[in-house]
Amino acid sequence: MKSPIAVAVAIAAAAALTLAAPPARAATPSAAPATAPSWMTVDAAHKKVHFDIALAENGNNGTLNINGYGHGAMTIVVPKGWSVAMHVTNAGAGAIPHSLELLPITESIPQQGSEPPVFAGAETVNLIDGMKVGQSDEMDFVADTAGKYWLFCGVPDHGVGGMWDYLVVSSTAAAPMVKITP
Repeated sequence: MKSPIAVAVAIAAAAALTLAAPPARAATPSAAPATAPSWMTVDAAHKKVHFDIALAENGNNGTLNINGYGHGAMTIVVPKGWSVAMHVTNAGAGAIPHSLELLPITESIPQQGSEPPVFAGAETVNLIDGMKVGQSDEMDFVADTAGKYWLFCGVPDHGVGGMWDYLVVSSTAAAPMVKITP
């Protein structure tokens, strides 16, 4: 017969092993599912989508973020041929200027924004100098060429610092969506 102390130690050891075991995972881990965030409004009947974009929304990535995301963690997907409206505001969590532009993806991250954007109308004012805290601008364009592009802060060194995400114009998507990669 085991002593009460030996039984207690055995139970504690078994509990510790159970708690230390990694959680069960899905058979095929993947990116988080697409979501419809509150800052996206879809008008499917007219093939239009509107996004409220907050630059420096919070302290994530040292405030170099787009709606709280950076380094490509957010992908906005828009069906080819849809009209896109983005109300872009420098929310100012870092109290520094920011801008936004849609750029073609290149081999290396550019030091700053460049002209022209991928689609006419797909950039904010003051691309290089940036919008002041609280300033807003509109980006309105038709997503007429399928591909994957950078949503990119054009202020020098902000993109290199991770202030970029993706916009995908899809020939196969039926509706706009936002995907977040953990």
